[in-house]
Amino acid sequence: MPKTQESESKDSPLQKDIPGFLSRFFFCWMMPLYYNGMKRDLEEFDLVPAKHRYDSKVVGDLLERKWLEEEANARAAGRTPSLTKVLIRTFWLNFIPGGIMQFLCVAIRTMTPILFGLLLQYWSVNSTVSREMAVIYAMSMIAGNWVAAFLNHHGNLYCQQFGMMLRVATSSLMYRKLMRMNNASLGDTAAGKVVNILSNDMQRFDLAMLFLHYVWIIPIQMAAVCYLGYMQAGPAALVGLAAIIVIALPIQGVLGNLIGKLRFRIAEKTDERIKVMTEVISGIQVIKMYAWELPFQNVVGDKRAAEMKEVRKALFCRTIFLGFMMFTERAALFITILVFVFFGNSMTANVIYPLQQFMNAVQINVTLILPLVLAFTAELVVSIKRIQDFLVLEDRPDLTLHALDSPPDNLFRNVASVMEKSKGPVRPLSFQMHSEFLDAMEGAQAQKYNRKMRRSISQPGLETAVELRNVTACWTRNTDICALKNVSLRIRKAKLCAIIGPVGSGKSSLLQLLLKELPPANGSVSIYGNLSYASQEAWLFPSNIRENILFGLPYDAEKYKRVCRACCLEKDFKQFPYSDQTLVGERGVSLSGGQRARINLARSVYREADLYLLDDPLSAVDANVGRLLFEGCINGYLRGRTRILVTHQIHFLKAADYIVVMNEGQIENMGTFDELIQSGKEFSSMLASLQEGKDKDGDSVGSGVSIEGKEKKGLPRSMSVTSEGEEMTEFEAQKMQAEERASGDLRWEVIVAYFRSGGNIWFILFTIFMVLLAAAAAAAVDYWVSYWSNSMAAYEESLEGEAPEPGLDVQVGRFTTGQYLIIHGCLVLVCILLTKLRVFPFVALCIDASKNLHNFMFSTMIKGIMRFFDTSSSGRILNRFTKDMGALDEILPRTLLDVLQIYTTLFFILILNAIALYWTLIPSAVLLLLFVFMVRIYLKTAQSVKRLEGTTKSPVFGIVTSSLNGIATIRSTGAEKRLIKDFDNHQDLHTAAWNGYLCGGSSFGLYLDSMCLIYLTTVIFVFLYMDFGDIIAVGSVGLAVTQSNTLTAMLQHGARMLVEFIAQLTSVERILDYTRIDTEENLFEGKIVSIPTWPSKGEIVFDNVSMRYAPDEAPVLRNLNLFIQSGWKVGIVGRTGAGKSSLISALFRFAFIEGKVTIDNLDTALVARQELRSKISIIPQEPVLFSATIRYNLDPFNIYSDADLWRSLEQVDMKSAVPSLDYKVTEGGANFSVGQRQLLCLARAVLRSNKLLIMDEATANVDPQTDNFIQQTIRTHFASCTVLTIAHRLNTIMDSDRVLVMSAGQVAEFDHPYILLSDPNSQLTSMVKETGEKSAAQLFEVAREAYFLSNMKENAR
Repeated sequence: MPKTQESESKDSPLQKDIPGFLSRFFFCWMMPLYYNGMKRDLEEFDLVPAKHRYDSKVVGDLLERKWLEEEANARAAGRTPSLTKVLIRTFWLNFIPGGIMQFLCVAIRTMTPILFGLLLQYWSVNSTVSREMAVIYAMSMIAGNWVAAFLNHHGNLYCQQFGMMLRVATSSLMYRKLMRMNNASLGDTAAGKVVNILSNDMQRFDLAMLFLHYVWIIPIQMAAVCYLGYMQAGPAALVGLAAIIVIALPIQGVLGNLIGKLRFRIAEKTDERIKVMTEVISGIQVIKMYAWELPFQNVVGDKRAAEMKEVRKALFCRTIFLGFMMFTERAALFITILVFVFFGNSMTANVIYPLQQFMNAVQINVTLILPLVLAFTAELVVSIKRIQDFLVLEDRPDLTLHALDSPPDNLFRNVASVMEKSKGPVRPLSFQMHSEFLDAMEGAQAQKYNRKMRRSISQPGLETAVELRNVTACWTRNTDICALKNVSLRIRKAKLCAIIGPVGSGKSSLLQLLLKELPPANGSVSIYGNLSYASQEAWLFPSNIRENILFGLPYDAEKYKRVCRACCLEKDFKQFPYSDQTLVGERGVSLSGGQRARINLARSVYREADLYLLDDPLSAVDANVGRLLFEGCINGYLRGRTRILVTHQIHFLKAADYIVVMNEGQIENMGTFDELIQSGKEFSSMLASLQEGKDKDGDSVGSGVSIEGKEKKGLPRSMSVTSEGEEMTEFEAQKMQAEERASGDLRWEVIVAYFRSGGNIWFILFTIFMVLLAAAAAAAVDYWVSYWSNSMAAYEESLEGEAPEPGLDVQVGRFTTGQYLIIHGCLVLVCILLTKLRVFPFVALCIDASKNLHNFMFSTMIKGIMRFFDTSSSGRILNRFTKDMGALDEILPRTLLDVLQIYTTLFFILILNAIALYWTLIPSAVLLLLFVFMVRIYLKTAQSVKRLEGTTKSPVFGIVTSSLNGIATIRSTGAEKRLIKDFDNHQDLHTAAWNGYLCGGSSFGLYLDSMCLIYLTTVIFVFLYMDFGDIIAVGSVGLAVTQSNTLTAMLQHGARMLVEFIAQLTSVERILDYTRIDTEENLFEGKIVSIPTWPSKGEIVFDNVSMRYAPDEAPVLRNLNLFIQSGWKVGIVGRTGAGKSSLISALFRFAFIEGKVTIDNLDTALVARQELRSKISIIPQEPVLFSATIRYNLDPFNIYSDADLWRSLEQVDMKSAVPSLDYKVTEGGANFSVGQRQLLCLARAVLRSNKLLIMDEATANVDPQTDNFIQQTIRTHFASCTVLTIAHRLNTIMDSDRVLVMSAGQVAEFDHPYILLSDPNSQLTSMVKETGEKSAAQLFEVAREAYFLSNMKENAR
């Protein structure tokens, strides 16, 4: 179903209506799902939406309001706000109905054994019960059971939906919180941690709510059972029940507590692992370029091992826990019989079986449900604590919500909204150091205060756009390290202010201050009007290009066209398959760096604002495009607005009205271009060379207009493409959703793969044998009770009405009463022992499976081809490593054990039934056939829905990671509300899938229960109406009915567990999918082993090379033939998208290559890729640092000494910026500026000292001095090496030995720059001319000198 733009923007793909009351009552609405699920795989449009009360927005708004009230109360009382209180206060009423249903169900189930006892009397010796009465008892018992089943399923479903509601509300609240956090809080919050909370911690709500009501139901039930048991068997029953409690509760209480603690430790360990994973996924290209796969595999491996240690302990506890249901009731029954006999009674079937059923009713709750409640609640408490810690992090002062702002729409009191209301003069937003003082005087007083402030600023009038007075600002709470120190600055309206300065001098920090992301410690900041911001590192979210530019604003075709032209995007749109409807891929992977930067700029330009903050938008584009952007956009389209431009491109400074020079967080100098030239500082020398007289400037702006004229011709075609409707539906083809879900039945090989990763075949068989043995022991105990009561009945009959003698040595049948007791006791002991022994092999199996699958998936993934990472979103990859791994670690073992335990028990029940009365085998066979049939129908649907539930979760994680990366852009455009809405929509879709899964389980359970009750009815009526004469002993009837009753309960639970197990296996299936991705060939092992000194010269030959990113795509490089001599410095230039970076990919063999690339006469296809990559140093386009120590970032293999590391830092001038080698880099390298990160990458290259160095636009983000410094370093350090430089600044490559001009994936020109410049028609000449006359002359001069110098050297040789 092709979705057009319109239906995308509608709320969600859910097209069905919410089912009505009756339909929900009997689950009729599930029928179409079952029917479709049998025939095909279910899709998103098959899902039925949940009731509106579960909508993410509805519950999110509600919870947010209550949370803000709680925050206010807590602030007043001076305590930390409590999330638990808020959740209870907000939702307690909704929780009650589920509890009532569950309570009634338990009540009915506790009463039915009384009816059963009365029914049994009908078959006992000297019975006085008439057949009619027996029929009434039987019917009441069956009807009671059905009502109980009905209440049970609806009650459980209700509680699970309630858990879902809490999860949805809390997730929504967390995402809203994310949008308001200040930078210090965001620094503490790794994306991985948020994703982990959203996946693993939020799951606790779903699990814990199901049985939470049993906390009060169980004590009431215990009291009732004590009374009823006392009536039946006297004080002995009380002893038995006491035994259940004594056996179960203390141990379980301790275990439950322990599991809670372990869960907390596991969560922390998982956070750490996910944090590393997030970095690996986002920095994969760099990891591959440096051939660092192994150290990262080890880091993740260590984190995983630490996590598995805790998981193993938790699994031990959980398995022991589950073992209790095997023997608690049996042990308790033994104790009861023991006491009963010691009290001088004789044991009869009429006493024992009802008692057994009472105990059974209690035991399931006490031994199965109570421990689950304790464990899940302990885990939930931990999770709530983690969520609460996140929610109490600090907000940005201006985004803080207070309970008073109650209409939730007025969320962000910022100046921009005031702007829209009155287009008159805007009051400045001044923020002082005393924010508490401002908080205290909310509203009108604050406005008065602001007005007073404004007067005190000597009334700047309406000419000022920005005013800073003595502002000092720090990123951290540590006031010694300040990003800005005593900055005072006033910028006039409608002017272009350029900010320049060396790397790390505080240029970006100044913009962050204006964006309110950096809080001022003191001083005042006044901004008149609203802002638009273009970040330094282009941020794109996974959607199409047009959505990225509009970013939630309405589409105005004319304006959009003008903006795209100003940002030089039109040419690119023509290259893209879907024009501006092309998907950008995650983090914009499908675009070149320059394209990303221009789209990022277009987004900020498209917004109407009074003040544009542009953080170095020109660094990622080449000189020509840079000039077009500057003249056509910054100084063309935006002329007449206030613009603050951070830049390193000094040749644009002449056009600036005002220039601010920053250094070390302070303003070193400011003024107009001419003033600064005359100021006599070093700045003047830097700029003097560019002084070509102001007149030239007017001319260049004029030329900008003609460029627009030239561009116009090509316009109508590209516009018509985007306006056609069918293009849009076609663009959907780029959505890459389909491959993700496996389809059809879960294949056997998934189950086999899971077990095989756990151990060898013998170990698996041994584990299963142990589980079987334990079940057999339990069945033996049951059989013994039946055998004894049958002997007892025969003995009573032989006495002909006399009372049987009490005492231990009375001969009853073959044994004495004492012997019966001894054998019974031994069987119970064996049962307990075996149940405990099977824990060891079982835990080992599950843990090994989990461990091996994770390592297999990770090692395959890190060897994957780059194409895999470009086409898979990180949300999707992270989903595998969080949610699916979590399922493997924690949920799968539990369900597996349940399944094994239940099915072995079932098997023995059938055997016992056959022993009692082989007639019952006929209805049993029918029951089993029906059961298999129903399970098959349910399985298909449940699997399909569970798979959908897995895939609908990915976008929820995706939007979180994406928002964290672009938070400054999102907040500067005020797009928070829109993204919150998107998040809510993604959540609602997931809710529909999850709700479908829950209702599937409940409806299946209800239908299955109804079927089992029909079976039970059959069994009872066979006994009532068929005359078996003396064949039937009352013990056998009791056994048959008890076992049938257990059978129905077991089948029911067993089917649910089987399906849950198979549904959890989809996680294994999804993990196995990632073990089959395409990996790079000969990554570690080459076809030949190279000599250690290779490459000794560094000579590169491209022989007829073509390259594609995917086998079925058009080549991006075509027929390249190049010879690069050893030691040459080669500059690579070309328009954006000409294939410069692709050339580097070919050298690293990142894609599919035809032809031959040789280094020192060795074909790179024959060498192991790891070795090849480790022999090439690269300084990548985007500097990537990992959150580890500086030492690890430079040398993850620990090859070099500390002295080497310090030397390399000194050579790149970073020694002063790094306190120690063990200094921690924060996530994404956020505690270094982009320029400093670039220098650290250079340090890596200096350390490796290879014969080949590649610089991919490496100096784009640094100022000219640093650029010169880097060039010097390279000339001295890599003098004898071959250096390839992709450059946008032509001055960096004019003294190269050769310049390679690329165009459309082919070599356009390749020669010495001087020779190329001597040809007036060469492409290089036209590029150089675009930099301006004086600059062009200089560049020509540099090239000429270099040419003659190299000739002299040649001749000297």
